[in-house]
Amino acid sequence: MRRRNLGRDGILTETDPRRGMNAENTGDNRGRPTRRDLLAGIGGTSAALLAGCSTTIGTGPASTLRIGTLRPPITLDPITADSIGSEQAIESVFEGLYAYGEGTDIVPSIADGEPTTEDDGREVIVELDDSARFQNGRGVGAEDVVYSFETPLEEDAPTAWRVSPFESIAAEDERTVRFTLEELYPGLDHALTHPIVPKQEREDDREAFATDPIGAGPFEAASFSAEKKATLHRWDDYWGETEPEIERLTLAYVEFPITQLTSLRTNRNDVIGPVSPLIVDHVSDVANASVKRREGYTSFYYGFNLNEGPTTDHRVRKAISYCIDLETAVSEFVEPMGQRQYSPLPPQVADDWDLPVDEWTDLANEKNVERAKNLFREADEASGQLRILTSMDPKHKEFGEALAGGLRDADHGALVISKPETEFVDRYVSGSERDYAVFVGEISGTPDPDTHLYPTFHENMTGVTNGTFYREDAVMDRLESARRTDDRDQRRQLYEAAITRLLEDRVCLPICSFENSFAVDAGVQNFRVHPIARVNPRLVGENRVVTVGDGS
Repeated sequence: MRRRNLGRDGILTETDPRRGMNAENTGDNRGRPTRRDLLAGIGGTSAALLAGCSTTIGTGPASTLRIGTLRPPITLDPITADSIGSEQAIESVFEGLYAYGEGTDIVPSIADGEPTTEDDGREVIVELDDSARFQNGRGVGAEDVVYSFETPLEEDAPTAWRVSPFESIAAEDERTVRFTLEELYPGLDHALTHPIVPKQEREDDREAFATDPIGAGPFEAASFSAEKKATLHRWDDYWGETEPEIERLTLAYVEFPITQLTSLRTNRNDVIGPVSPLIVDHVSDVANASVKRREGYTSFYYGFNLNEGPTTDHRVRKAISYCIDLETAVSEFVEPMGQRQYSPLPPQVADDWDLPVDEWTDLANEKNVERAKNLFREADEASGQLRILTSMDPKHKEFGEALAGGLRDADHGALVISKPETEFVDRYVSGSERDYAVFVGEISGTPDPDTHLYPTFHENMTGVTNGTFYREDAVMDRLESARRTDDRDQRRQLYEAAITRLLEDRVCLPICSFENSFAVDAGVQNFRVHPIARVNPRLVGENRVVTVGDGS
């Protein structure tokens, strides 16, 4: 029997006041307005809005939910998706064999019950729910599952890392799939949440499938414009036990946090997310809304180009690390919606695995302009311009500009290049000196360290999801070995050694972890935030269905 094990814990609905951050901008880091200045402007904007707008939710049907997001969807194809914005739209259109419950527990979805195992866990057998079917009415078959897990590797897709540990996947009959592992795979549960796509329908026209797909989820794609908007309609013949109350879901890209806030106040959007620190303390002042937050598994980092250009020199990378005070940057740009991070793992993951965060903290540099200048001179790299690549996400741009300002303080040229998401995900993995010396990257994973480290740093994902082009055999061997054993202590030792080397070699500069957050109008009921970023927004649960109505 299909079930969704959903609870009620873990949501924060109040925000705490914090001091400032700088606003999004594209200029030099020095002399720009402070958060205090901008918040004064927001106060004026708020007063004008309060004077000119009613507080009634919903200018459209009560069963319509519109979300203004800073993370634009760029595809609806689960095989090729490589951004949170895409994955969040995909999550409503497709189902996996298993799904996440309220937390990171795994519950059956297309699968009929729990998997069975043979050969000491190296053979995993999954039976499919007889009622599971795609939105064209065709039943979900074992061949569709095999295709969904084999195709990412065949196409060298961004999702290949999730399925690469399987030695083979075979359809034993129309409703039974056998997964064979060469070694035990501790990330198996997370891998089995991979969305299932219909084989023939995708193969008929892959390009069309990316914008008008057929899934087995509760929503169908109605219209899609890459990097702008995805509109989904409820599939009224959904085979699952609980149907959504929402008839139409729209995920619309909004470029700036203040524009998000205005859209919430004027009822253009019912929900906005993620919530910028710039506006978090003003949501309830400007709109009849509250901020819902949950600690998640998303983090930011500076990645260096070790393939071409000046950052192939360790001295240059070290010099760059002396050009920015990350403690101050995180305090200004992130708090209270996140916290400083000293490794590629979010703090809660590092703590849960008892990893030596204190030692990694000691490896982080304080800003030292003179030390940076000396290192640039030693490397014969005291002139020229270092290219810093970011997406259009305001947070990415702020961190790009902060680093550029620090480089200029050290008398080094710097150029911040901000690109739309589609172009950014192509460029940051090109390895080309013309595209970047440094990029601002984002990792969205799970409680398992593998989901943060393997796609970001392993050489098998170079040019796909790994933009550093780092090739150190000892690190690669440890990352590979850690996903081939279920001995947790052994994995911990492997991760400790790998991360320490990554930090010592200045392959990346960890920045911060960021909470999953949404500002939700009072008329939206039962909206809860999930710790796995891509699962949001979750509109259906066994004991909870999101509705839109009178919030009074």
